[in-house]
Amino acid sequence: MNALKYRNPEVAPVVEIKVADKGNEWLFSFSDDDIGIEEQFFSKILVLFKRLQNRDEYPGTGIGLAICKKILESHSGRIWVESVPETGSTFYFTLRKRW
Repeated sequence: MNALKYRNPEVAPVVEIKVADKGNEWLFSFSDDDIGIEEQFFSKILVLFKRLQNRDEYPGTGIGLAICKKILESHSGRIWVESVPETGSTFYFTLRKRW
């Protein structure tokens, strides 16, 4: 959803979803061509109710990624992001194959 919300509205969004077998876990990635995130904010976007943009510019509550993080951690998974401002972002998460 964020890939559709945080993008240039004049350009059609591009989203790529991948999964890789990493032995004991699956590695999922979601890449997009959104507005990107500066590295100093990578950890902030995973905190409940923390937002980078003004609500007037982009609506939302700031809970989506925090909920994803909580769910993944409860299943021994991880979540992180790599991003370049004005270029796009790739969100990664892992899930163990067996609990």
